[in-house]
Amino acid sequence: MNQPLTAEQILDGIRKGQVARQVRLFAAQGLLPVAREDLLRMQILLTADPDEEVARLASETLAGEDEEVLLDLVRTGELSALELDLLARIRRDQKLWMAIAARPESSDETLRILARYGDPLVQDVIMTNQVRILACLDLLEDLRSNPAVTQVILRRVKEFEEEFIEKAVAAETRGEPLETPEPGPSIEDALEALRAIGARLPAEEELVPPGDVDEELARQAEEAGKSIYAQLLILTTHEKIMRALKGSREERAILINSRNRLVARAVLGSPKLSEIEIERFASSRSVSDEVIRTIAANPRWLRRYPVVLALAGNPKTPVRVALNLLPRLNHRDLKRISKDRNVAGPVRTMAGRLLARRR
Repeated sequence: MNQPLTAEQILDGIRKGQVARQVRLFAAQGLLPVAREDLLRMQILLTADPDEEVARLASETLAGEDEEVLLDLVRTGELSALELDLLARIRRDQKLWMAIAARPESSDETLRILARYGDPLVQDVIMTNQVRILACLDLLEDLRSNPAVTQVILRRVKEFEEEFIEKAVAAETRGEPLETPEPGPSIEDALEALRAIGARLPAEEELVPPGDVDEELARQAEEAGKSIYAQLLILTTHEKIMRALKGSREERAILINSRNRLVARAVLGSPKLSEIEIERFASSRSVSDEVIRTIAANPRWLRRYPVVLALAGNPKTPVRVALNLLPRLNHRDLKRISKDRNVAGPVRTMAGRLLARRR
């Protein structure tokens, strides 16, 4: 006589697509005679079921579940990283998202989605967990990209970045390794296993996961066709930062264009950075506005006339900054900028006025 399956065996079978449809239907509707916690875990997994009816019923059942019950499940239950991710997709209650963000079992992929779409309270939970941020620096960019991000969070992100870069530069200068926590859990393999049985993630089109490819570097790699670009593309954010600090001039010239602010700032903080490189970055129209502002705010770099000239004539330089630099230019360079149609109108006009005064 066959022994009945245990709840754990059913859960494992659901993940592998090996449970009969009728059993899955009963579980989705809350009709399977198992413990409440096990039933909720089954329903969470079934929200990604390949069978649309099963997935719909499981989603509807969970949508009607009391928030406190789910909060208790997240806080005290034994949910896997995959289950926490699926629950966050079905129930977007901010209290629930806060509880999921606080769980060490939550995957980096889940935290990145919560950072991009969570309300200020969720943002605060993520920003407070600095160990997880150190292990997944992309969370900082995700928080920045959140349409609901607050000025308080943005300030904390900036402070964190400045402190991190300062420590990274100091460690590199001393020739010491920069300590970083172990990476957080990942659900990449679990998601691939689900997709292999035809599963579809709930709200996949609404909660778009952050991309791992640095688009600007990928574009450059495609255009240049150089192996060094391809090598840099596959690095993690932390590895790119270390390469920005320790790498070659050619690597810095590539990484300065990274969409990630920390990577670009690491380039500017590299002990190996030369003044010639700063001049090139200051004149570049492919670097980010952040890079231009950082260069323009550095008094030491502004002592060099070529840097001042490059910034004054760069369309990416904020108009106010460019206007303040114009009086430092010589007659010939002012004349050139006054006629350069790529430069902002107010900058051209002021260059012309300064020329007229000097005559």
